[in-house]
Amino acid sequence: MSEGRKLSILEKAIRLVPGYKGYKAKEERRDNDHLFRMHLVDRMEKLMAAQREVVKGLEGPGALSLVSDFDRISKKLEKATDEVRFADRGYRGWFDMHKVHEGELDRLYGFDVGLVEDIEQLEQAFESLSSAGRDPDLIRSSVNEIVSLLNDFSAKMTSRKDLMVDLEKNRPID
Repeated sequence: MSEGRKLSILEKAIRLVPGYKGYKAKEERRDNDHLFRMHLVDRMEKLMAAQREVVKGLEGPGALSLVSDFDRISKKLEKATDEVRFADRGYRGWFDMHKVHEGELDRLYGFDVGLVEDIEQLEQAFESLSSAGRDPDLIRSSVNEIVSLLNDFSAKMTSRKDLMVDLEKNRPID
């Protein structure tokens, strides 16, 4: 006891349960992973809203021919957003036989941080789309760039799933 006060249950657990301090750190990392991914989801949802604004601003005879292009973006962006939203967390539970080691957790976290650069590229591409005005050629060029970026992003998320499977194949630890 310090300074004559009673220890809280958490403080007692940290002192009495072997490995609890490490467990708590992993649990915090799990929460941080979730918060980080939800931040990415928020940014992606803003891109969806930006795309809807561009569609609202379309006018003239060429507007109708671009609807299918914007539909492709919507579907791919929604899929990519869901991939981030529902991605596995980089952590295994307290009683699971296979644990994720700290170094592997760092590798997964580094991978996720790299997704920020991909979101930034998407944001720039959407800015180009917004500034394309009513020029169908510029719009199509921006749409194609966005679709390509979204395809790359989804492929990256698939490789994240593969990384998670690799982490699950760890040898049991004591």
